[in-house]
Amino acid sequence: MKNPHNPQNPQIYVSTSQAAKTLGLSVGTVQRMVQSGVFKAFVTHGGHRRILSESVVDYCKGQGFNLLYPLPEAHPDRSLVCVLHDGEHISQALDTLAHWPHIKVMTHPLDLIDITQNVDAFFMDARIPWLHTSAMHLQNARMQQAHIVIYNCTCLPDSSTLHQAPHLSLFEGDISTDLVDGYLLSPHHAHESRKPTH
Repeated sequence: MKNPHNPQNPQIYVSTSQAAKTLGLSVGTVQRMVQSGVFKAFVTHGGHRRILSESVVDYCKGQGFNLLYPLPEAHPDRSLVCVLHDGEHISQALDTLAHWPHIKVMTHPLDLIDITQNVDAFFMDARIPWLHTSAMHLQNARMQQAHIVIYNCTCLPDSSTLHQAPHLSLFEGDISTDLVDGYLLSPHHAHESRKPTH
């Protein structure tokens, strides 16, 4: 199941941990409920379950109880910040960022297919091999309009197609909540620069 591209009926998907917190259940219980078909869900290419929030609400109504915490609401006009990270180097910062509103963390190129909102910025890990071998991602209209922040930029090959990006900033360090927060808090988000920052 994928996000329908229907602005009249935007649908929101939540992680198993978000659903578990909302329902007051363990993550394992929610995973079993997904497997048994209680919730409408799909599995990302990175192996993460995404549950249709509407099915969680319907389940609660059917059981006669209220949600412990509200689920995220659809904001189709609000821009996303996407983090494309090398799946071989997962950090604690990614887990934290995955819970921030309007931040989408991805470790596989096919995760880009599920994006239906405008993207304000892409934070990309220069250690991801597929980022440098094809210009396909730069031809995507979302990428053409978004700001691209390359972190771990010392791993960026001179031959990388990312050098062709119209709005590009380079950062020598790894992804962190401070890096993303600094971007979100800056007046023009990130100032365009091709000089690496530390």
